[in-house]
Amino acid sequence: MPKTKITILLLLVFGFALLCKTTFAESPKDSENSLLLHNGTESYVDFCTGFYLMLDHRWEAAIVYLEKTLRTNPNAERIHNYLATCYFQSNKKEEAILHIEKIAQLKPDDFSIHYTLGNIYASEGNEKGAMSEYERANSSVIDGVDKSFVSDMLHRLASSYTNSGDIDKAANIYGKILDLELTNEPVKILYNLGQIYVDAGRIEEAIEEFVKAKKYSPHAEPVNFYLALCYEELEDYGSAILELQSFIEYDPDAWLMRINLSNIFDKTKQYEKAELEREKAFVILEESVSKGSKGLREYITLSQLLQRKGKDKEAVETLKSAISNVIGEDDEALSEVRFMLANIFYEMNNHKNVVEELEKVLEIDPDNHQANNFLGYYFVEQGEQLDKAIDLIKKALSVNPENAAYLDSLGWAYYKLAKEDDGKMKLALQKLLEASNYAEDPEIMGHLGDVYYSLGSWEEAQRQWESALGLWNKSEEEMPSHLKHETARELKAKKIIQNKLNKIRCLKMVESSKEKKIPEEMFATNHNSNI
Repeated sequence: MPKTKITILLLLVFGFALLCKTTFAESPKDSENSLLLHNGTESYVDFCTGFYLMLDHRWEAAIVYLEKTLRTNPNAERIHNYLATCYFQSNKKEEAILHIEKIAQLKPDDFSIHYTLGNIYASEGNEKGAMSEYERANSSVIDGVDKSFVSDMLHRLASSYTNSGDIDKAANIYGKILDLELTNEPVKILYNLGQIYVDAGRIEEAIEEFVKAKKYSPHAEPVNFYLALCYEELEDYGSAILELQSFIEYDPDAWLMRINLSNIFDKTKQYEKAELEREKAFVILEESVSKGSKGLREYITLSQLLQRKGKDKEAVETLKSAISNVIGEDDEALSEVRFMLANIFYEMNNHKNVVEELEKVLEIDPDNHQANNFLGYYFVEQGEQLDKAIDLIKKALSVNPENAAYLDSLGWAYYKLAKEDDGKMKLALQKLLEASNYAEDPEIMGHLGDVYYSLGSWEEAQRQWESALGLWNKSEEEMPSHLKHETARELKAKKIIQNKLNKIRCLKMVESSKEKKIPEEMFATNHNSNI
């Protein structure tokens, strides 16, 4: 912890001590000096020597004399305070904290010392200790204490409760902040409360807090947005739509609200309204980006809308503009955008750029499990660098071992390596079956069909391929015609499976005809011989 930060925390203790002097008939200095004199002139001389050495910033020498004084006066709060300062200045944090902890024991009801010790624990990463000290500060007398310190302590305590998952205690502390009028931003407190309840899955309670927040600030976009999401979660689509429409009426350029509204219109099968809202959002975003917007989400959303329109090249250019105009040195954002570019290039069947973008993502973050799986699977699809592909996919699985897509990738890689190796083929089947336990996906079913076919299980292969086509057809039926958008990759995959089904049906017919032909030939031969 930086020395300057520790010094500031100590000054808080000294400042609070000065504020409290007026509450005592006898000042702390007179009281402690009397105690030191009572215990002997030598002790008092040691104290004075240590004190003046401290004023001269001779920290190590001051410690020697102050520690001698402490032996005869172990409960002298002021000496513990001075020693804490000297130890911190000497970069001996542990010894310094021990003295502050002693002061906290001597003054169990003192807000300032518990608040300061809590801050020190927090800065040292001791969250449990920090929470304990903030709780003691919260139970201390706060009359006469500066409201800004009380507010900061309560915010820290509420945050600690939230991080530890104690939602109800966090809510009580935020309630106390509001009751004591310790904030100039009640809407922010209520919004935080709402988010806490959302994260805990307590949606109805979240709505209550967001509604309260809205009374303070009727047009706060985050509040309206989350309130609509909560209504949507409860499937109260009417309230969600009204919430979003009321905000859009106030701010027609709120593209995010329009996108969310379009999604709800889709869910309620109001498809024309959904498309209309998306188109309005598209126009807003296109204009903003053309003017050099600095909002990364605007570029990303515009790119996604362009993809929906089948304008992949324009989607790519939009993301490239985001890289040059917005992202800068933000590695996390750069990784996200390059991963999106790889997906678009994949749909465009642009082999070189898929690999380049994914390799750039892995340069930024070698442990990015999505990029590791994507690149590994892409190599498998292309039938190249299969050993490297398996290493990449295994790396992805080490982060997310129950991911159906990653298990499918590994199974498919083993299948590609198998050839005449039955061991690898069985391993491929094992991984694909494992993947199918986690997700019902037509691509996994298609791969399973190929493995079963290679193992000679034609009936099971046919069943898997038919199930894959059935899932694709079902998803198409559930989607309105004007929203159907099949990529070239999906069309190719379906066509390949349909061809495999036709082939296996022909093979089964041939096999069946052979079985029938044998007894007929035998009957004809016997009949002729009888003739």
